[in-house]
Amino acid sequence: MHDPRPSREMIRDRLQAHQRQVQRRSGLRRAAVLIGLFEQEGEWRLLLTRRTSDLPHHRGQIAFPGGSVDDGEDCIDAALREAEEEIALAPSVVDVLGCHDDIWTPTGFVISPVVGVIDSVAGLEPNPFEVSRIFSVPLAYFAGEENAEPQILEHDGEERKVYFYRYDEETIWGATALIIRNFLRFLGLLPGDEDGPQLRA
Repeated sequence: MHDPRPSREMIRDRLQAHQRQVQRRSGLRRAAVLIGLFEQEGEWRLLLTRRTSDLPHHRGQIAFPGGSVDDGEDCIDAALREAEEEIALAPSVVDVLGCHDDIWTPTGFVISPVVGVIDSVAGLEPNPFEVSRIFSVPLAYFAGEENAEPQILEHDGEERKVYFYRYDEETIWGATALIIRNFLRFLGLLPGDEDGPQLRA
């Protein structure tokens, strides 16, 4: 398995130099998610959650901590607030490196990914009303194209390539998989990928 281990400083520098793609689409709700990286045994891991089955949107799906951007917030404020509400992740232990490109979803959201390094994952607890499980996946797993299962799905008469990843009895796909692939591509960790950046889930 390829082991992508870009440094915290490299990721921060790239994000700060990047002219990120901002989506402005009328009628869509703004949301933000935290791409939470933490180091374990010398590799980066991504922090993910499984949403409960009774939420109004994306029930039971694998997602980054996150949610709607409230009035007066920016995407960083929203991602950190939602992470604290959903999994008890204190903002003080997150070193925000920057924001990556927005994507939009057919379910009516524009999602801004916020990239941060979590300096301690001790004491995380799922909010039982929103999160049924907290888990993590090595970043290297997503960089291995042998682990990606592309499928062609149709939505509103349009065919799209959608990637599925299966890890620890969970299936990661949709907006979450797209955000991960965009981030890896941005870091140069999908050298064989021919799709290019995608801004719609």
